[in-house]
Amino acid sequence: MSGRHAMAVRLTDGLVEHCDERLSDVCLAFAETLVRMAGGVIAGIKPSAIFSIPMCAYCVGRWRQLERQALDEALRAYAQVLPSYGAALAVLYRNDRRVYLMIWRPDMIEAALADADAAAILQQEGYAPASADEQVMELRRRLAAYYRRDEGAEFPYEIGLFLGYPPEDVRGFMAGEEATCVGPWRAYGDADAAQRRFDALERQERRCRRRFARGETLGALFSMDCVA
Repeated sequence: MSGRHAMAVRLTDGLVEHCDERLSDVCLAFAETLVRMAGGVIAGIKPSAIFSIPMCAYCVGRWRQLERQALDEALRAYAQVLPSYGAALAVLYRNDRRVYLMIWRPDMIEAALADADAAAILQQEGYAPASADEQVMELRRRLAAYYRRDEGAEFPYEIGLFLGYPPEDVRGFMAGEEATCVGPWRAYGDADAAQRRFDALERQERRCRRRFARGETLGALFSMDCVA
């Protein structure tokens, strides 16, 4: 399966071009889940997202039992082609029921982690000074340990920095402070500014879902212009 064919998937009950039914099921399940859970990343307004695909997925009006071999093949194709769209994809953890994935935009992650307050939080949480790529690798390692339920592994709440949350919000949440505004995450600073961020993200995610529902391909969604 080529990356070009993987990105040609659209919300339709037919087969994906040059894919048999088992691969088509996987591609549709992946695309539908990605659009629903990571529309902000697709639109280029959010640095990353964590999501999972169930091995028995409901997509395009019916349940689809996904084959592991087909899923692995499709994920390899997406991991190879997404960098040409400015994004990266990696498997965090898998079990018999789900595959946990992270998608991110390296340039946006680098910009987010370059903030001095973000760097201070990461240092506080035991991250060694390193490149943004290495910091992402460390986050992925911590998430995998948490999903595996390794002894002593805790959820890495610093993940908010990688998800694009302002450092003051990440710090406020970790300190157990009282939130000033609640939306896709809990904000601890200016409530009006937080609400504007929430609204902008929701507009782009809704726009992405709407375009996918109209039949646009996954590749077209990644190529769309971000309109605030």
